[in-house]
Amino acid sequence: MSARVLLALVAGSGAYGFTVGAAHSLLYARRNLVKLPLLLIATSLVCALAYFVVARFLCARLAPRQVGALVLGLFRDLSVLLASLAPANLLLAWILRHTDDGRIGEYGLFLGLNVAFVGVAGSLALVRQGRDLLLAARVPAARMVLVLALWLGLSLAVGGQAAFYLRPFFGLPASRGNTPPFALGSAPDVRGATNFFEAAWQVMSAPPLPESWGGRR
Repeated sequence: MSARVLLALVAGSGAYGFTVGAAHSLLYARRNLVKLPLLLIATSLVCALAYFVVARFLCARLAPRQVGALVLGLFRDLSVLLASLAPANLLLAWILRHTDDGRIGEYGLFLGLNVAFVGVAGSLALVRQGRDLLLAARVPAARMVLVLALWLGLSLAVGGQAAFYLRPFFGLPASRGNTPPFALGSAPDVRGATNFFEAAWQVMSAPPLPESWGGRR
């Protein structure tokens, strides 16, 4: 059963990753066939431990095996939901690829939409899987909401940092023709941020990117 779940996770996330990269180039699309499954698997491994610690701290008597099954099912559901969006996202990527201005184009729109897709799909998957497990463990409703909220925050933090390390998944039209490394790791982005948290803060507090800058996302 675990092998089938893992296969669904890899296939679904790879298909969606391809559509994300297709808005930039075939190079990005091909790399994302590997990078997005790698991102979700790495995030799930860290989250499994973090979820277990949070659950134990809040007195939810869950065994490590239960939490591991929860995390694997959660990221499988996320991948399946994203795969269902892949055809529409590929069409959107194709349209943007052929109508952009060669500088920034609709990079911000495409990035924002895909972040929203992942966020909503991940939240739905977490609530579905987590609620069923916590109900079976007889966790009170108020405590359940707190556990789910903390799990969601952990997923965002871990996934965001992993995505920052594995970037670029997207890319500004102005960066087409370049061949960046497979992953930029902790190299500074165009604003100088060296981690997800710094980058998120700068996006919220700094003005938009100048049109002359290349993309590293």
